[in-house]
Amino acid sequence: MKEWMKFIIVFLSFLAVAIVLVILFFGNKPFSEAEQAAIEKVQAEGLLEEVERAYVYSSSAQSVTVLGTDGEGKIKAAFVPEEGDMEALMLEDQVTAQQAREIVQEDMEVEEILHTKLGMEEAGAVWEIAFLNEAGRLNYVYLLAEDGTWWKRILNL
Repeated sequence: MKEWMKFIIVFLSFLAVAIVLVILFFGNKPFSEAEQAAIEKVQAEGLLEEVERAYVYSSSAQSVTVLGTDGEGKIKAAFVPEEGDMEALMLEDQVTAQQAREIVQEDMEVEEILHTKLGMEEAGAVWEIAFLNEAGRLNYVYLLAEDGTWWKRILNL
């Protein structure tokens, strides 16, 4: 009887882990497919020679930001919206992700930064920084990539 209980517990534990892994895989699949399609589109257009990373940026419209280097070795970002034309931005004279995080940490009570993403908005290229404050509340702040000025703040969610 004791051995059957052990078997059932081990089997149910294994089943729970397998279900979680399947859910994570299939839940991430649309994002992975969108990122891969954007990378292929950017490379086909010749905007980037080498791709460093790509991620989905969600705002009023979803887009994929692809970061990498062009044929001349200059750091560049390409913004691939679901609909419409792609845009490219040279990042050499822009605020970096690290600088954007430092600006936020100086001005806000930051406990933990969750992510930093570059995206295209009406105002131009912006850094979206999501973080938890010292009270454990979720915050989103947006800085213009051009000069690091504040564009938008969504605080204490």
